[in-house]
Amino acid sequence: MTIEEVSILRNDMKEITKQIMQLVNQRMEIARKIGAIKTNLDLDIIDDKVELGIKSYLFSNHEYLNLDPEFSGRIVNMLINESIRIQNLEKNKLNGKQEIIEHKTNSSVQPTKSPPTKDEHKIHKFEIKSHLDVFNAAKNLELQGFKIIHMEVGEPDFLPPVEVKNELTRIYEMRRFHYTQTAGIRDLRKGLSNHLANISAKNGFDIFEPISPDKIIVTPGGRFGIFCSFSALLRPGDEIITIEPAWPACFDCANYLGVKNRVVKTSLEQNWEPDISEIENQININTKIICLNYPNNPTGKILNKKSYDKIVELARKNGIYLLSDEVYSNYAYEPYRSVINFDYDKSILLGSFSKTFAMTGFRVGYVYSRNASLINKLIKIQALALTSVAEPMQSCALLALNSDPERNNKIMKKRLEIMCEHLKKLPFEYVFPDGAMYVFARIRRDLDLTDLKLVELLLNHGVAVAPGSGFGSNYSNYIRLSTCLEETKMIKGLEIISDLVGKL
Repeated sequence: MTIEEVSILRNDMKEITKQIMQLVNQRMEIARKIGAIKTNLDLDIIDDKVELGIKSYLFSNHEYLNLDPEFSGRIVNMLINESIRIQNLEKNKLNGKQEIIEHKTNSSVQPTKSPPTKDEHKIHKFEIKSHLDVFNAAKNLELQGFKIIHMEVGEPDFLPPVEVKNELTRIYEMRRFHYTQTAGIRDLRKGLSNHLANISAKNGFDIFEPISPDKIIVTPGGRFGIFCSFSALLRPGDEIITIEPAWPACFDCANYLGVKNRVVKTSLEQNWEPDISEIENQININTKIICLNYPNNPTGKILNKKSYDKIVELARKNGIYLLSDEVYSNYAYEPYRSVINFDYDKSILLGSFSKTFAMTGFRVGYVYSRNASLINKLIKIQALALTSVAEPMQSCALLALNSDPERNNKIMKKRLEIMCEHLKKLPFEYVFPDGAMYVFARIRRDLDLTDLKLVELLLNHGVAVAPGSGFGSNYSNYIRLSTCLEETKMIKGLEIISDLVGKL
């Protein structure tokens, strides 16, 4: 071997890389053309069967046997993600042109009268995709003097425990405002280990090993726990599986990290129970995490025992992590099991003080896993990003653990019952939630309204609700209604909705 030979090989590599990029460019041009055709035919951009078929075709080709299959799969997923991005750009471009054409064609037609508002001269238009967009639009309307009934956000309206109030007055005198261990103050992690054990005992389920405080990390809210977990376990081109409808945090974090999201859709007709065979069909060599969210946001669904057992077995069989978002576990109105009630080392529990103790603004969440090396990775990531959760907030969280949140559970269940009684008389379809604090209601077909259109109409009438499409692309005919407000306000909001849909 000589340096000249190395130079020759480097030139060969450079030329091959150029050829690869030229082929990638050709592939993306084909993706653009496919995007145009799909837009014209009104087809979905994402087609999981086609994507998995591409991977199957490549891995059955003997020419690729010298490549690591997992690496090959990540490369293919990155190409697929870029194709999806290009097809979406093409779709948006063509849809924009179509809107211009329709506007010119209908320019002589008189617009229909908009629904009445506080000021007839100010009919508001909104750019809305998610419940947070609705929340921000509602806040802007309030700044302009409009009164809004908030049924779009999951922020309990009752106060945090009185223990928290007392602690807030003592923090300054006790000088609890310093850096802490990145994992969180020891007393809080110990308190959380007891808290999780007590919840399992209360629900009648066993824990297969003692919950060690050393396997808990305190995070600034639940969302950052997801981001840290994904950052620790995933690389660009890896895959996760989510069950929709779902809180979009897992999708958003995966997308940011260049991770492929495989979706298993559920339906109202099936009582939001996932088809286990669909989950199994989505699993491949690049699948690293199955994401669970029960009680579910937005449906309130709790997995039945049979489904949960099968999902755990699938994860165990394929060596996949189970990340379980259990933020709404205190609001369970049916028998409820946690991921920690299964004897599986690759399980991750995500929790928060936001819903259980009405402490959304305190930004305190936590992650527990039996896998100590994973927790150590999360600690390193959190240290890199923000050192630790604010000590005053951790002190308040510790005191909150001494309170009994059962009253909050009863309040939310009663409100859900009231809401569902009112919804029976309206053109919506739903199932009574097993848990959480929302009703995910399907807009009846005869209303001929999308979720975004109905959300906009309601905002102009002083009621904010969340669009179903914010929880999955398949749910643009749903809205999510929150019970996180006083009964009188909630009933008033439902009366406004009733009055509006009665005129449509």
